[in-house]
Amino acid sequence: MIFIRNNYIILIKLLTVLILLINCSSNKTENQTNVSNDIETYRSGLSSLQDGNYDKAVKEFDNLNINHPFSSLAKKSEIMTAYSLYQNNEINKSISKLKTFNEMNPKDEFSDYAHYLLAMCYYIQISNQGRDPSLSLKALNSFKLITTKYPNSKYAKDSKLKIQFIKNSLAINELNIGKFYLKKHAPASSIKRFKTILQKYQNSSAIPETLYRLTEALLMMGLIEEAIKSNAILKYNFPNNEWSNLSEDILSNISSTGQKESFTSSIKNYLSTIFD
Repeated sequence: MIFIRNNYIILIKLLTVLILLINCSSNKTENQTNVSNDIETYRSGLSSLQDGNYDKAVKEFDNLNINHPFSSLAKKSEIMTAYSLYQNNEINKSISKLKTFNEMNPKDEFSDYAHYLLAMCYYIQISNQGRDPSLSLKALNSFKLITTKYPNSKYAKDSKLKIQFIKNSLAINELNIGKFYLKKHAPASSIKRFKTILQKYQNSSAIPETLYRLTEALLMMGLIEEAIKSNAILKYNFPNNEWSNLSEDILSNISSTGQKESFTSSIKNYLSTIFD
């Protein structure tokens, strides 16, 4: 009896070990299948993206996030979803995805690219000159964030180039509005626009014409001394520019004053009024 009982106990132990081994093997196989599935799904999404099938790519990357939220590829697939939407010209959806990602992952390894792609979403929507510049300002601020928060990122150099382009675009937009006011004989409103350019976009390509148009506006207001100073600044800083050449005749019939102070001193005072 004792022998039979001992055999029975040993048999139970062997069955228990066997069941545990089967469960472990089953779990291992299931995990391997899950890992394989997320990798295959990600590769399939990339393939669809390369083929230009952006709708399918979005679905596959989204499926990876839903079915494998703890996968090492989950966060990367979120970015790829946003990029697929961007390529499919679904810009607002891409912006929404990227904003959510940046809020949830402020220090992720893909954060610099997420911010860059968000900036590009605004950048490609920049409207024609004379339209609402709000998207230009959003793009400008987004690119600035990259250069300040991620100065060593591979996207920083291109962001700097984009910033300069946007500044030129915004300056030209302000210049066109100022010229519109000039045509409508509203020089005071145009002067306000021209001073905005001189204050905010000092390195933009619009500065020479801005100084020329500012001179025109000041003459319309009867502010001859200020007009002479504006014209002098133009000629001094841009001696070979086309607007400097055009300005040679603008004050040809007006004599310079300089009775109370030297001309150099008066220019400095004028500059302080522009950039205060």
